[in-house]
Amino acid sequence: MRDNALADYSVSGLRGVEIGPLCRPLITRSESEVFYVDHCSTEELKAKYLGDPNVDQAQIIDVDFIWSDRTLRETLGIICPLDYIVASHVIEHVPDLIGWLKEVHDCLRDGGSLILIVPDKRFTFDVCRRTTAYEELQLAYQERRRRPGLRCIMDHFANVVQANCYGLWEDYQAVANLPFCHSPAFLSLAAQHYAEGRYIDVHCWVFTPWSFLTTLGQITRDTSLGFDLQYFRTTPVNDLEFYVRLIRVPSARTDWDRKASDARCNALWPKKGVSRDPYPL
Repeated sequence: MRDNALADYSVSGLRGVEIGPLCRPLITRSESEVFYVDHCSTEELKAKYLGDPNVDQAQIIDVDFIWSDRTLRETLGIICPLDYIVASHVIEHVPDLIGWLKEVHDCLRDGGSLILIVPDKRFTFDVCRRTTAYEELQLAYQERRRRPGLRCIMDHFANVVQANCYGLWEDYQAVANLPFCHSPAFLSLAAQHYAEGRYIDVHCWVFTPWSFLTTLGQITRDTSLGFDLQYFRTTPVNDLEFYVRLIRVPSARTDWDRKASDARCNALWPKKGVSRDPYPL
C-alpha cells in the first residue's frame, strides 16, 4: 500500500498531514513533520474500536487535530500551508466530497500534493452498488453536508454485500451470488437514526478507477479547483484499492477525460468470469 501510494514521492524534510490514520499511518513522525487528523480524539477512537479484531489498540496514533464542524484550514491553523496531505480510505466516507476537496486544497501550498488511496468498488463490499452519480455530489455540496445524506445511507445498507477480494480476483462470476450484509430491518433503523440526527458512517461515494478520474474532471471544471493529476496507479491484482496523487496548481490543465479513458482501458481484471467490461465509462 505505502509503496504504491508514495511511489517516487519523498516526504523527507516536508511538513504534512495524514487524515484518519487510526493504527496504520502511512507517514511516521520519524520520517517527516507530520500531524495526524481525525474526527475524534485518541481516547474516543480507542473506545470506538474496542474489541475490533482489525484494529490494534496499542498502535492507535495520538491525534493532533480533531476535524469536525470547522473547516480544515481553521482546524490546522498556523501549520498551513502544507507540503502534502495523505488520506487512505477516507474520501469515500466524507459527506461532502466537493467541499472536502476544496478545504484540502485551501491547506496546501502551490505545488503541494494530495495523496489518496481509494477503494475500487469492483473488489469490495460495494461491488453491487452503482457508481456515484455526479448529481448527488453536487447536492451534497449545495447542502454543505457535515454528515452522510439519507440516500447515501440507504443505498449502503440496501446494497453492500459480503465480498472477498481474493475470491473476486479468482473468479468474477462470484459477484452474482454474493449475499447481502444487511436485512431490510436495517433500512428502517438507519432511517430512524438519521431522523434523530445521528452520524452514520458509511461509504457515501462509490468509484471505479476511471469513474473517480471522470468525477475529478467534472469537479475541477465546475469549481475551477486547481488540482492536476500528478500520479495514478490502477488497482493491482489481488488488491482492492487504487492510488491517486494530485498537485495543487493555479489552474488545472489535466485532460481528465483522456486520463479516465486510459484508466478504463488499462484496468486489470480477473482472468476468469469477465467476458466484457461490465462497468462502461
